Amino acid sequence: MIFSSHSEAAATSRGGGTGITAAVLALLGGLFHLVGVAGGAVLLAGDYDLGRGLLTFATHLLLAAALITGGVGLVLAKEFGRVATIIGAVAALVVYVLVLVLGAFGVYFLGLVDAEVPVVYIAVLCVPAVGTLVLALLPTTARWVTGGWS
Repeated sequence: MIFSSHSEAAATSRGGGTGITAAVLALLGGLFHLVGVAGGAVLLAGDYDLGRGLLTFATHLLLAAALITGGVGLVLAKEFGRVATIIGAVAALVVYVLVLVLGAFGVYFLGLVDAEVPVVYIAVLCVPAVGTLVLALLPTTARWVTGGWS
C-alpha cells in the first residue's frame, strides 16, 4: 500500500523539481551571457573589429534575454517561460557549434580573437545548455507550467 501511493505520487508529479531546476539553469545561463554582453560592450568601445564586437555583443544580449525571460517565466510557472527557455537553450547550442565551425575557418567571434578555439571550453558550455533544454522539454515541466504553484 505504501509503495502504490508513492508510485502514484511520482506518476502524477506536477514537475516543480524539473521546472525549477530548468529555471535555475536558464537564469545562470542568462547571467553568464550578461557577462558576455559586458565583454561585447568593452570590445565595441575598444580598438577591436567593429563587426565582430557588435556580433559578440548582440549574440550575448539575445541569449541573455531569452534565458533570463525563460528562467523567470518558469519560476512563475508560465508557458512562455518554458518556450523562452527552450528557444534560449537551443540558440545557445547553435551559437556554440557556430563558434567551433567558424573558428575552424579562422572566423572568430563571441569574444574569441584570432586564436585557437578552445574546444574544451565550448564543450563545457554545452553541458548546462543541454541540461536546461532537456529539463525544459520534459513532460513534468510542461505539467508544471500548466498547473503552477497551486
